[in-house]
Amino acid sequence: MHKKDNRFRDTVNFRDLGGYVMEDGRAIKQGLLYRSGGLYKMNEEELAVLRGLSIASIMDLRTKGEAEVHPDPEVPGAVMLQHSGLEIGTANEIDFSPEGMRQIGASGERQIALLRAYYSEIPFYNEAYAELFRKIADFEVPLIFHCASGKDRTGVAAMLVLLLLGASRELAFQDYLLSNEYLREDLEKEYAENQNEMKTHPELKELLTMLAGVSEVAGTLVLDEVYAQYPRIEDYFQAEYGFDEKTIAAIRDFYLE
Repeated sequence: MHKKDNRFRDTVNFRDLGGYVMEDGRAIKQGLLYRSGGLYKMNEEELAVLRGLSIASIMDLRTKGEAEVHPDPEVPGAVMLQHSGLEIGTANEIDFSPEGMRQIGASGERQIALLRAYYSEIPFYNEAYAELFRKIADFEVPLIFHCASGKDRTGVAAMLVLLLLGASRELAFQDYLLSNEYLREDLEKEYAENQNEMKTHPELKELLTMLAGVSEVAGTLVLDEVYAQYPRIEDYFQAEYGFDEKTIAAIRDFYLE
């Protein structure tokens, strides 16, 4: 069960994966694995809380360009890693700018097609995720992983982390969709400002959902693709990250109680 951390504003999209109950009945321990939006969005009070969490590893899934514009704040004692979660095939063709995500007509439809292809590719051969899972397997925790909004690159990563620890597909998906609750204000603002255009261009709503929140279609695509290739989820972690049964069991024993 997810509990909101009221020490952080919703807009930061920060949460502890601890507390979720896995299919074997064990729960993820609190205070080991955190997901978040950009740490640069935190105010001084939030940063003080973050710095009190004894973070050992910070995995920044943004591009180098994003990290240069908005560097992560210093977190004493934490090893900081930056590895873009976007460095995969289709991502290079997508215009992720607000303008690109507000396209309509044929260009909007093409943007949606590219985004859907991107989501079906992101769980595979993703070096950023490989780096994240190395940290998890080496127990270099407490660990926080984040991107800019904490919803797409981070959201997919969180689904995979939950599946590694033994969550049901449905639970992993529900955690992904929680970003829409945290970012509701931004989502509603986009819908309100574009309500007339959305009436004649339904493709715009899906793009705005992906811009300001997360799309159920995109999250489902990720999971469909993983399970289509690996009906037994442990086989995905063996193929992608080299985790054998013994390693997965050791990871689960460490993170679950």
